[in-house]
Amino acid sequence: MYKLLFGQKRVFEDLSLLLLRLFMGGTFIVYVSKKILNFDNYVILFSDKLDLPLPLLNLYLVIAVEAIGGVLLLIGLFTRLATIPLIITMITALFLVNLEKGFAASNFGMEIPLAYISILFVLFAFGSGKFSLENKKTSE
Repeated sequence: MYKLLFGQKRVFEDLSLLLLRLFMGGTFIVYVSKKILNFDNYVILFSDKLDLPLPLLNLYLVIAVEAIGGVLLLIGLFTRLATIPLIITMITALFLVNLEKGFAASNFGMEIPLAYISILFVLFAFGSGKFSLENKKTSE
């Protein structure tokens, strides 16, 4: 039993990376759909509440980063590269939106963005794993 659980380290590592990729990719796709469905509200958020310069351009950039990055994470292609702009986006959101609200997720605090940044960093450090298009491409 011990060997069954702990003797398959590589399989569990690859399965863990797959689950992290699917979770984060799916999460970013959901965020993109929310931004598209509530586009006008997000323009107001970016311009009035966050006081960002060129709010429309910034919103389009965030949507593009989250959509492209989310899809790349889901399929496991260019995973390390995809995590870089996603990490930058999450750090920016953390400072612009969540920092002043404390830590707790219930107050829209830093808890969730920090968790996402941590997961993205793991994916950056370890890549997409065996169960990915990236691995399929390199094994041929």
